[in-house]
Amino acid sequence: MTGKLRKDDTIRASTVVRAAPAEVFRVVSDPTRYPEWSPECHRVEWVDDTHFVGHNRRRRGRWKTTATVVANEPDREFRFVVEMMGKDFTGWAYLVEPHAEGALLTEEFVMRVDLPLVARLFEVLALGVRDRRTDLQGNLDRCVRTVRGIVEREVGERAPADGR
Repeated sequence: MTGKLRKDDTIRASTVVRAAPAEVFRVVSDPTRYPEWSPECHRVEWVDDTHFVGHNRRRRGRWKTTATVVANEPDREFRFVVEMMGKDFTGWAYLVEPHAEGALLTEEFVMRVDLPLVARLFEVLALGVRDRRTDLQGNLDRCVRTVRGIVEREVGERAPADGR
């Protein structure tokens, strides 16, 4: 496989979080928190209950995206589609499953269209990314690890001092 993304290409990363699924879901289902772990998302604002706008930047690149929430199943799945150039461009999901040690968190990316040439050129020239597939895999791996740290820290901060 090359670094060029095609329609239906899917990239995933998972990690076990030592926290209840509800705690993990609470964090990943709040897009305004994505800048805490995303290497590209700088700011997010809700438009209404199912739409939000992401303000992104990386190196010389700056871009804005509009997203539509397509699944919001408490403690299980938060999924949204990013629209660009008038199309559903990419799909993103945070999937949370019970696990013996707490919760299994999976971040999933799905390409909804063949990557247009103009987007490929933007990635190379503005972002400095020549292999988007490998870049995304690294980003997702880092994101789930960072979310794990955020959730575990927040749960620990709320725990009583005597451990009960």
